Amino acid sequence: MKLFLGLLVLASTTVFYTEAAAATLTVRISDIPGAKGDLLVGIYATADSFTASPMEESPKIKLTTEEDQVVVFKDLKPGKYAIAVIQDLNENGKLDRNFLGIPKEPLAFSVLKKIPRGKPKFEACSFEIGKEPVYLVISLITK
Repeated sequence: MKLFLGLLVLASTTVFYTEAAAATLTVRISDIPGAKGDLLVGIYATADSFTASPMEESPKIKLTTEEDQVVVFKDLKPGKYAIAVIQDLNENGKLDRNFLGIPKEPLAFSVLKKIPRGKPKFEACSFEIGKEPVYLVISLITK
């Protein structure tokens, strides 16, 4: 009986720790240049997945206004994350580029204030999530 109670206390402590370790990330997306298309907000937890395989929690928002959009990610484990945002004007689910590879649709990355040539590195766009809530503002950039 004592062993059972000990295991029960250990299990409840573990669950409590896991819940306490999760954080909320609030992202405000600004400078949306028109109420057209979808806003694709990809959140990534690894360099390997960056811009290729967003986490399941990544939303697609149908734009009906130019007003700032707010996305809340709950229960994120502590660690490094990066965000890529695309205003998918033609709703084809991807970033369109011209023949030189330059983006034809508004986009932005967490932390970066301007779009680099080529795909940015995860490390350049990443930020830390700990136990406390995090708030980011990401402004869309048009080229």
